[in-house]
Amino acid sequence: MNKESAFHLPSQKAPTLLDSRSANERDILTLIRQRSSLPKAEIAQLTGLSAQSATVIIKKLEADGLVRRLKPIKGGVGQPKVPFGLNESGAFGIGLKVGRRSFDMTLLDLKGNVRATLHEKFAYPTVSNLLTFAKRAFNVLIKNLDADQQRLIRGLGVAMPFEIWSWAEEAGAPKNELEEWREFNPQAALEDLLSLPVFIKNDAGAACSAEMSFGNPQNYSSFLYIFVGTFLGGGLVLNNQLVNGKTGNAGAIGSLPFYNGSTQSQLITQSSLYLLERKLNDAGHNGQHIYESPSHWSCDTRSIEDWLSETARGLAFATQCAMSLLDLDGVIIDGAIPDDVKNALVAHTQSAMETLDMRGLAQVHISEGLVGRKAQSIGSANLALQANYY
Repeated sequence: MNKESAFHLPSQKAPTLLDSRSANERDILTLIRQRSSLPKAEIAQLTGLSAQSATVIIKKLEADGLVRRLKPIKGGVGQPKVPFGLNESGAFGIGLKVGRRSFDMTLLDLKGNVRATLHEKFAYPTVSNLLTFAKRAFNVLIKNLDADQQRLIRGLGVAMPFEIWSWAEEAGAPKNELEEWREFNPQAALEDLLSLPVFIKNDAGAACSAEMSFGNPQNYSSFLYIFVGTFLGGGLVLNNQLVNGKTGNAGAIGSLPFYNGSTQSQLITQSSLYLLERKLNDAGHNGQHIYESPSHWSCDTRSIEDWLSETARGLAFATQCAMSLLDLDGVIIDGAIPDDVKNALVAHTQSAMETLDMRGLAQVHISEGLVGRKAQSIGSANLALQANYY
């Protein structure tokens, strides 16, 4: 089980889409999202649709407010080409990220722009705090939209650790406080609270979907996605499709068995942020600083360097396992960490790879994720848009 993705949801009904689209409409919207803008002729060519069919669908999408005409492209032969792009105000998604140290609610438009966000820190998550935050944050965020735009909210996406109660000790939480999550049905509770369809995915999977939509700088079609959060999480993409697995735990690298030289445990105990928090606390520093200032760490550099080396060993091991099983295009590393630390972690991981026996395996390409520390939050808000349009 992935510590960022180990929560088995109670039996739930599938959310009802507010704006169900045909397969061809979804293909065109996905293509425009990936390419930013395209003229009709190229859309028809890339989708395999006839020019007439593509024109009919694009006119419908334009009439529905999902795409808009952009400035004509001049300079070619014949009439100027008119590209179409997504209409950022054509639809909206709300995202709720349930973390082990904080809640985030995010308002995302159709083009992936963050319109507003609200953040709340805590020692550990409780059900009552979640519901209180969700209601308050939702009312604050929708004030950024007028009445017509509020009707274009397509649902609430939730990114959360699965089986959140199973790691009370690592989270530093009273076991009885986390036990209440065991019987809690987040989809039913949040649908009742906010009167919106609710789409739930494990937090690392949601972050991976955000990287698919708005990052992936090397354009990998198959890759392992690693998110270094309070607990380590992962996601898996094969042939441009996010793989969920039977219980939603595909890419659960946090649960990989890892031998650290003296004992065998799970990879979570080698490559997670809570370990740096403990290092800093043990050295007499404020370990909470890494969560309070996720964009810049001004703390003990020796502790950070030690943590980077240890974490990289674990990530290199996960990379070796993934490459041997799946022969991927590459690996993307992201996390709730500053950009300079992420850059250093990628470099440390590449160095750690050189110590492993990779005979018989393809050369490994490791790159930094582009979405960054808010990947889980952005991914959660993108869930409803993906369900309706992509």
